[in-house]
Amino acid sequence: MGDHRGGRDRRRGQTGRMTVPGPVSTPVRRLPPRPQSAAEARRFVREVLDGVSPDAADTAQLLVSELVTNAVVHAHTDVEVRAWAADGRVHVHVSDDEPNRVLVPHRGGTAYSGTGRGLAMVEELASNHGVLVGEDQKTVWFELWPDTPEPPASGWSVPDRPATATATVELVDSPGALQEAAQQHRGALLRECLLAAFADDLSEAPPADLLTAHDANHLIDAALASASEESSHGDLYTMRLKVPADARDAVLTLGRVLETAQETARQGKLLTRPALPQIRAATRWLLGQVTGQLAGQAPTAWTQVAREPSTTPPELAPWDPSRLQAGSTPAIAADDGNRIIAVNAAAARLLGWPAQDLIGRRIITIIPEHLRERHVAAFTSLLLTGHPRILGRPVTMPALHRDGGLVEITLCIQTQEATDGRSVFVARFTGPERVADGS
Repeated sequence: MGDHRGGRDRRRGQTGRMTVPGPVSTPVRRLPPRPQSAAEARRFVREVLDGVSPDAADTAQLLVSELVTNAVVHAHTDVEVRAWAADGRVHVHVSDDEPNRVLVPHRGGTAYSGTGRGLAMVEELASNHGVLVGEDQKTVWFELWPDTPEPPASGWSVPDRPATATATVELVDSPGALQEAAQQHRGALLRECLLAAFADDLSEAPPADLLTAHDANHLIDAALASASEESSHGDLYTMRLKVPADARDAVLTLGRVLETAQETARQGKLLTRPALPQIRAATRWLLGQVTGQLAGQAPTAWTQVAREPSTTPPELAPWDPSRLQAGSTPAIAADDGNRIIAVNAAAARLLGWPAQDLIGRRIITIIPEHLRERHVAAFTSLLLTGHPRILGRPVTMPALHRDGGLVEITLCIQTQEATDGRSVFVARFTGPERVADGS
């Protein structure tokens, strides 16, 4: 059969080549489209694979749970799970009844990605994997081999969509890293709302609207994945998307559902955090471009959209710590855990610290004790509500010098997106001579 790592199989929709097609008597379990089906699939696989190595059984249960959840959320149909072991190898198939539902793998997890990064997880952990598309079903499969020297080449083939009238949407100067973060946040937010609706939990949006919104978001993700790039400048990309010509109403519904879900997240009713201001702005711009251009309007570049100061990243480029470290303006960056992840020499000198000694410390290390509670409250409020009270506004305040003295600084905090979708909080500031003693 040859080495499956050399490239994709020529058959439609398959990434690797299955080494065993499956015995006639393969154990199978059909599950309804509900969140509980993921747990039922795990139990089924555990029972079927009794006797295989614990590591293989655990990995199979993890991956089948992710794939069943994906099928429940994306296909909205019953799910069939098949599992067996042969010649020391584990084989699992997960099928749904939506063969035309396009697979959209996501690369890497972030603070916004939520659960269910199924396809990327399969790529990382499985020895072989792929998708088979028939007339009535789509099957995602994976294999686990003992002592696999290296995984097969990553990438998923996707089935062609049924012929339908399409329209072209041009995104001018789309911010790459920011859109990646926004895409992941939309998926996590919609996923949690949809699973809550399936479980009959309280939902602020009607279930029919949730399904429409989820489908519209999936459509946009697929269009972004296959978009043709026209030009780029740094992290700004101009691209053309092909979307169904009749998608406008569904995308409008998506926008309404996201606003409702955002408010629900602000109220603390969801596990997913509300979007930070710049992520919310990027999503509104993207959806506005789709609905506007489908209605005959001309494209508007992201760089031409008027935004509040707090929604404007400090640089139209992905977060790069080397840029901050090379800068002459004092600057410190922190992650969403409130820990310092980068500091330049100018900031370190101003605060009396060796730059490397600040890395990994909580940001309150440089905040006077009487202001720490206020800072923690403001930072927590930003993460939990998405309200940008501390972003984009110059503030004059004392900073804590290493020797205990106070240094008056004027700082402005902005956010930047890393290439993996994480948000980084960047504070740039200026400071005069020491103005007070900490004793």
